[in-house]
Amino acid sequence: MKRILLILLVFIPFTYAGASEQSEIISSANNDFKEGKYAKAAEAYEKVIASGVGSVEVYYNLGNSYFKLNKLPEAILNYEKAKKINPGDEDIVFNIKVANSKIVDKIEVLPELFYIRYWKAVKNVFSVDQWAKLVLVLFSLFFVMSGLYLYSRRQNFRIISFWLAIFLLISTGFAMTIAIKNYQLLVNQKEAIIFSAAITVKSSPSESSVDLFVLHEGTKVVISDNLGTWLKITISNGSVGWIPASELRPI
Repeated sequence: MKRILLILLVFIPFTYAGASEQSEIISSANNDFKEGKYAKAAEAYEKVIASGVGSVEVYYNLGNSYFKLNKLPEAILNYEKAKKINPGDEDIVFNIKVANSKIVDKIEVLPELFYIRYWKAVKNVFSVDQWAKLVLVLFSLFFVMSGLYLYSRRQNFRIISFWLAIFLLISTGFAMTIAIKNYQLLVNQKEAIIFSAAITVKSSPSESSVDLFVLHEGTKVVISDNLGTWLKITISNGSVGWIPASELRPI
C-alpha cells in the first residue's frame, strides 16, 4: 500500500506538469495565430498533437493555421479530424466547405434517401462523448423514476413515474445506439486525404493497370481494402479505384 501511495505521489505531479505545459503551448499557439504567425502556431499545435493531445480545438486551430498558410491538404486533414470527433460542429463543417471550394476536384456527392439524411442529422447533434454522457444522465433519471414508482405511496406519482421511467428507458436505448454507432464510425471508418498534387487512380493495384480517373490534393477518400503498398479507395460520387498508400494521409 505504501509503495502504491509513493508511486502516486511521484506520478501525479508529473501528470499535472505535463498538462500545464500543453496548456501553455496551446495558449502560446493561439496568440501566435492571432498575431498572424501561422507557421509558428501550426508548429506548436503539431507538437501538442504529437504528445497525444488531439482535441477538437487543437485540430480545428491547426486546420485554420494551415488554411492561412494556403496548405489546403493539411488544413482539410485537420478539419476532418476535428469533425470526426465532433461531427455536429457548424464552424468545422463550414470551414471544410470553404477549404473544399478551393481544391481542384469538385466531386458530386451521391444523393441519399431522406431517412438516411435525417438519421445522420440526429447522430451529428452531439459528439461521441456527449452522447455517452447523455446515456448516463438518462439512465440515472430512469433509476430515479423507477424508485419513485416503487416507493411512492401516492397513486398519481406512481402512474407518472412509471410512464416517465418507460420513456427514459427507451430514450436511453436510443442514445446508447447512437453513441455506439458514432464510436464505431470514429474507430473503424477509414478515410484519408490525398496529398499528391495529382494522382492517377488505377483499375487494379498495379502501375500497368488501366487509368480510371485523376485525383488532386485535398480530396477526401474512403479506404475499403489494401494490397501491399496499394489502397482501394472510393470517392463521394461512388467511383472506385486503387492508388499507392504513399499518396494520402489517413484522417
